[in-house]
Amino acid sequence: MHKKNRKRFTVVYVVALILIFVIGIVVIVARSPFYNEREIHTWGKIAVIPLKGPISTENGAGDLFNRGTVGSGSVVSFIETAAKDKEIKGIILNINSPGGTVVASKEIADAVKKVDKPVVALIREVGASGAYWVASAADYIVADPLSVTGSIGVVGSYLEFSELFSQYGVTYQDVKTGEYKDLGNPYKTLTPQEKEVLVGKLQIIHDYFADEVSKNRGKNLNKYANGLFYMGTEAKEIGLVDELGGKEEAISAVKRLAGIDDYELVLYQKDLTFFDLLGKITENFGFRIGEGFGNTIISQNDDFQMALK
Repeated sequence: MHKKNRKRFTVVYVVALILIFVIGIVVIVARSPFYNEREIHTWGKIAVIPLKGPISTENGAGDLFNRGTVGSGSVVSFIETAAKDKEIKGIILNINSPGGTVVASKEIADAVKKVDKPVVALIREVGASGAYWVASAADYIVADPLSVTGSIGVVGSYLEFSELFSQYGVTYQDVKTGEYKDLGNPYKTLTPQEKEVLVGKLQIIHDYFADEVSKNRGKNLNKYANGLFYMGTEAKEIGLVDELGGKEEAISAVKRLAGIDDYELVLYQKDLTFFDLLGKITENFGFRIGEGFGNTIISQNDDFQMALK
């Protein structure tokens, strides 16, 4: 064999041996019990958005006699920001709310439904009425076994002072240009016709509320749209929630739905000013003075710990 050809053959032979060796190593490693493709960890951030207190269209710090409210605008803004953040792989709505106004609850629920990432609602203590409406819009609901949820109904009650005024000789002069213009005025007694009109309006809202919850949950829940609240264990049995548990179960649900293993919690909440903190202190003080069974449904112990720890 020519010397030049022999040298070329040797080089090809060595290269072939190297390739065989490398391929062999790859095959051995791939078949090794220490290597498993499913063990490759994926990472992502999980947004935690608190929904605590009565829901309104405006934020309210509260005072000595009234609890603060959570504004729908702030919550919707947090949801939209988290939805746009590519590092955020899922959202936990940390709910502790008895509900609130119809429009504010609807605005938050609509924002939740627009998110194209997994959203898990965690009902820690209370997630009732409008707050349950919001929770139902999530992909998955986790509730504490002893939490209060449900209460699918609408209230339009108000105080009426006509009898009190009559005791002191105070009269109400009815001056109006439309038959129902002063409908619901607390200074006069409702007529049967006026009460019928009000109930009809409430029924429209109730039907919309019940239909939305049923669509969100993918099942007909009109049977339970009677205003009754349910404990977490009852809610699980009738399909109002998906799982009983707390923050760990909520995190696990997001990880499963988002397909991630490692995570970092990111808290979305409004920065509190000095006056906000002062309002919280007076709110807590006033709440404790008049504490009873109804009030203890929502604990004040975690006023400044609104997110998962």
